[in-house]
Amino acid sequence: MQVFRIFTTPAGDSEIEIRQVPMSQADRPMSDIFTSESIFFRETPQGHVQDFHTAPRRQLIFITSGVLELETSQGKRVICQPGDLLFTEDAQGRGHITRSLRGTRGFFHVVVPESFDVSAWPLLTS
Repeated sequence: MQVFRIFTTPAGDSEIEIRQVPMSQADRPMSDIFTSESIFFRETPQGHVQDFHTAPRRQLIFITSGVLELETSQGKRVICQPGDLLFTEDAQGRGHITRSLRGTRGFFHVVVPESFDVSAWPLLTS
């Protein structure tokens, strides 16, 4: 399982990397159990663009429908689809752009505490 991590570099730019969720080696692999603070649900219509913005909180975002494009402050773009998992923690700096490319984008947010840290998880790509 992978997660798109959106974070702020020391220079204030947003960056996206893909991290691997560490799992046990059991017959049915499982991650550690993490604490969450709250959850909420949202829909965004096709064609919606949210210009440069920072994450309002540290949160995991699960995409349930639609196609999302993320763009960093340096112009790097990635496409996220239903089933993808994002971790947004770029609460400072220049922020990122989101675009709802196809269909209504359905997603739910899981707000996580400051202790939640994915930066040590295996890096797949940056």
